[in-house]
Amino acid sequence: MFLAEVPYKSNGESVSFHDDHVEFKGQSIRYDEIETMAAAGQSVTHTYIGIPVGKSFDGSIVFWTRDGKRRGIVMNSMSIFGIPIIRNPRKNAELFPPLFDAVDKIIARSMAQRYIYAIQQGQTVEVAGLLINGAAAVPKGKSPQKTEMITKVNYQACEIIGGGTGVRVYGKMGELIWGSSIWSTKNVLLLPHILDAIFR
Repeated sequence: MFLAEVPYKSNGESVSFHDDHVEFKGQSIRYDEIETMAAAGQSVTHTYIGIPVGKSFDGSIVFWTRDGKRRGIVMNSMSIFGIPIIRNPRKNAELFPPLFDAVDKIIARSMAQRYIYAIQQGQTVEVAGLLINGAAAVPKGKSPQKTEMITKVNYQACEIIGGGTGVRVYGKMGELIWGSSIWSTKNVLLLPHILDAIFR
């Protein structure tokens, strides 16, 4: 079933989202074939002697499928004195948020379901540096005695940060109880969906 069409280039090229697969650049990728995913976008303005002379935008959506292939959309761009050198950063900065939102709400949510199901069946899964089961989520490699566990008792929300490069987990009083590592960005977008389903 077709869900959404989101442009990612000013010439009209777009990504087509369906309930079980995504299509772009003449490729079709089933969500259940995606092993890991990373998505991030960040706009940066460069200055020279106090005067802005250049602007860049770094945006990407990358999928690694079970067959070992890497596929994705890279929207990196740069302009100098407002003249596009590598695509148009202003346009890409406008196009990326709707694309990121669709990837999060459609693909990340779909991918998260396999982990949620495994947890509900009594398994412990590892996602972006967290070991998660039905009772708690604990950072990998750290002792529960030294790190506050994420549980139904203390979990409030999981927020995406850094343009998609990480998440922060907040407790019932709004305090930060865990933040993802900059080295564990793959599948980090799945965490809000998983933690909400298990602990909220």
